[in-house]
Order: sequence, then structure tokens, then C-alpha cells
Amino acid sequence: MNKHIAAVVLGSAAGMALAAPAPSIDKTYSRYVDKTGAISLPANIQQDWSHLGSYVVHTSEDGKAGIDVHQVYTQPTSIDYYRKHQRFPDGAVLVKTVSGTASETLTTGKVNYANALKVTFVMVKDDKNRFPANKAWGEGWGWALFDPTKPGKSQTTDWKGEGFNNCFGCHIPVKQNDWVYTQGYEDILTP
Repeated sequence: MNKHIAAVVLGSAAGMALAAPAPSIDKTYSRYVDKTGAISLPANIQQDWSHLGSYVVHTSEDGKAGIDVHQVYTQPTSIDYYRKHQRFPDGAVLVKTVSGTASETLTTGKVNYANALKVTFVMVKDDKNRFPANKAWGEGWGWALFDPTKPGKSQTTDWKGEGFNNCFGCHIPVKQNDWVYTQGYEDILTP
């Protein structure tokens, strides 16, 4: 029996050694933002980041009704800070994936579930106005849109851009809430 316990403890310790460290806000500007303010897409968000919450958004594309799933992630240290101060700290990164859905009837009823990734949005909190000449930065945040068909580079050149790249237009309703929709995260952000 003691051999079995020792094997479980050693196996667990080995697994912990292989786990990636959770991203921290103090490394944001060296990991995810270059010296010009270009934002990169963080890797492994679903494995290494904290899931803030999800939104189900009813859409209409090409005249057809649909449903998208928006899932939002951040660093665990950003959540800790938010719970204490009711705002996101300098260096916080919010990552939102938007996926289409598929549906089918299961024994539990008709279900919709996320399938193909459509777009990923990234917001980086900037309390210091680090990039005043970069139009992808404004109102205390850096804004980025990543198209999965064009990996590696943000498509955002101006956060008040056109069409799907108009961060300002979507976020203006939450201007008084530091430009962030937090309704879907109340359970995790409440102290």
C-alpha cells in the first residue's frame, strides 16, 4: 500500500513539474507587446489562463440566424487584483475567442456547442499610455484582432477602425466600466 501511495505522489509531482507556469501581469509588456505596441496572441490560453466566462451571441450571417460562443480568459493575477480593486490592473490581458456553433439533438435535447474558431480579440491594459502614436491603443487599452486564417499578426491598425475591426463601436456602451463587459464574469470577479 505504501508503494502505491509513493507512486501516486511521485507521479503527481512529476506532472506538476511539467505544467506551465500561469502567466503574470508583470511580464505582459515583454511577452505580448513589442516596443512599437504590436500585440501578439498569447499561446495556450485554454490550458494556462483563467476562464472568466462565456457569452452566447445570436447572430445573423448571410440572412441566416446563428449562434456564436464568446469565451474570455485572463491571467489569474488579474482576477486577484480585480477582486480587490474592482478594476483590471496595468498589464492585464483579456483574450476573447469567438467560435461558431454546431447543433444536434442529443438525449438531453437540442444542443449547440462551439466548433470552428472565427476570430480572437485581445485587450491589454495600459495605465501608462505607453504607445500614444499607435492607433491600436486608446482609452487605457491596447486592442487587437486575430484572424485564424492570417495567423501571427493582429489585424487591428486603429481601434476605431472599420467594420469588425471597430473595437470602439462595440465597447462604447461600457465606456464607464473601463471599456470592459463584465456582466458574464460576476461570479468569478466578485470578492
